[in-house]
Amino acid sequence: MKKVFFITTIALALLASCKETKKEEAAPNLNRDNNAEMVKTQDSIQMARKKTMDSLEQVKSHGHAH
Repeated sequence: MKKVFFITTIALALLASCKETKKEEAAPNLNRDNNAEMVKTQDSIQMARKKTMDSLEQVKSHGHAH
């Protein structure tokens, strides 16, 4: 009887260790974080371009930038 319990325990442990984990659940969180970082980066690039263009417009209009 002890042998049966031992074999059953070993079999269940092996089956439990071979179980596939859900990797799809973790991926959306990473995508959201990456998307948020990308949006922040794009916003900062757009702000830098806008500031540069504003300075260029100031130089063209009255000779110097503020």
